[in-house]
Amino acid sequence: MTNQVPAVAHLRLDPAPTIVGSRCGSCGATYLLRRSACASCGGDDFAAGVDLGTTGVVTTATVVHRGMPGVPTPFTSGVVALDAGGFVRCTLTDAEDPVAAVGRRAVLETGVVGTDAAGTEAVAFTFRVQDIEGAPA
Repeated sequence: MTNQVPAVAHLRLDPAPTIVGSRCGSCGATYLLRRSACASCGGDDFAAGVDLGTTGVVTTATVVHRGMPGVPTPFTSGVVALDAGGFVRCTLTDAEDPVAAVGRRAVLETGVVGTDAAGTEAVAFTFRVQDIEGAPA
């Protein structure tokens, strides 16, 4: 079996790919990245590694025309409000029209984005925008 590692800390690959974050033990506010204090209540007790799921709703999107060298453009970038709480910035697929993508359901997808000399694969994620019936847009 090929060794795989997530490209970002908030992507968990095993047992199945999902987005993870932390949740404030005092007020329940949910965050994608590590926090020292809660922005909602000031608490510092967090449950880490909380499964935030694989689905959500697109809250904003834009087409990016300029990127880092080696990154194909244009692509659609957006923010997905996860069903289990929190927000994730991501590349959106099947979202050529960013205005039409806002308010639509989106589903996590993963893929290998690179392999090192030892054969370890780096895995990244995107969210695929769904049409009204739940199929790709």
